[in-house]
Amino acid sequence: MEATGCRLTMTGHGTFVIVSVYLPSPKKLLRRDLRALLALRDVVILFGDFNCKSPKWGCPITNYNGDKLTQFEDKLELKIIAPSMSTYYPDIATNRPFTLDIAQSEEVALIKCHQDT
Repeated sequence: MEATGCRLTMTGHGTFVIVSVYLPSPKKLLRRDLRALLALRDVVILFGDFNCKSPKWGCPITNYNGDKLTQFEDKLELKIIAPSMSTYYPDIATNRPFTLDIAQSEEVALIKCHQDT
């Protein structure tokens, strides 16, 4: 997993970290990677291309990473929220668009997903 983060501190508020994540398609989503990123601070928001597919957030199929993220949702106390638009539109017209990009957070309890329309 590749990640780039930014720590934000505001007067009168706590510090939180926003991390852009990319997980290349053949790589597997690992709980230890998510835990390491979520441990960066009390409030961490992860977003980007996790290559996680699941009908739970509007993908027509499920892949290994989608199954894993669904399992991690309970174990890491994450929540999935899906908007109404896909994030990947294939070049081949016969293939359906699907979701790859999501955001997730432990303390903020947000996973933002894009789904098929």
